[in-house]
Amino acid sequence: MTFGVTFTNNSDVVTLDSEFARLVVLEKGAWSGNGSGVYVPFSKPITTSEPPLVFVRPNLSVTLCFCVVQGSAGAWTGFSFSGIVGQGTSGNWFAAAFKSEPAAKFGFRIWDGSANLLFDSGTPCAQFTRTITGWTYLGSSSTGQGTSRLSWTAASSLASGDYMLLNNIAMDIAGGTSRQGNMYAVWDYQNDRLVIQSVGVDLTTSLYIPVVFAKPIS
Repeated sequence: MTFGVTFTNNSDVVTLDSEFARLVVLEKGAWSGNGSGVYVPFSKPITTSEPPLVFVRPNLSVTLCFCVVQGSAGAWTGFSFSGIVGQGTSGNWFAAAFKSEPAAKFGFRIWDGSANLLFDSGTPCAQFTRTITGWTYLGSSSTGQGTSRLSWTAASSLASGDYMLLNNIAMDIAGGTSRQGNMYAVWDYQNDRLVIQSVGVDLTTSLYIPVVFAKPIS
């Protein structure tokens, strides 16, 4: 950059810059519910144009599916998902965006050249920690309803305390010729792994959707 302010840490990594926004935690909390459906409202609408990035960390082994960030551009109101009927679910979550909010009564703020607030010392940030992009195909089974359930996993431990990005799990997987498949994320603590599943009619055995993890920074 030609002017402004930049902060680097002891490893000479840029941690704050007056030209680039950080991933900022706008909302956080915990959920508790059951597999028939969970809705988690935000305390106030998140006003970003695009949906906020919602990260979740279940407390117990659970299946997450039919995930949706609720609301519309400029007024995102919460998120929802379903699981296995009769199975309880609980965990922690946070919603983040590359957009800060004026929160601190005193401290430090950074704006860019267009007067957009990039950083407020009263707003916690989050950091991307890892991404799973390579998957091992586990096989296919019949659902008994004319569709197949395909499963994949990867060597990536769940014990790190990372939160999984829910937005990608809300995406469908394209079918081979005509129809898409619903996507499921299975947190399998017993085997310390994440399993991605998709249910459809003509799905391929390759999975290309990445799963992204992050952590809040206190």
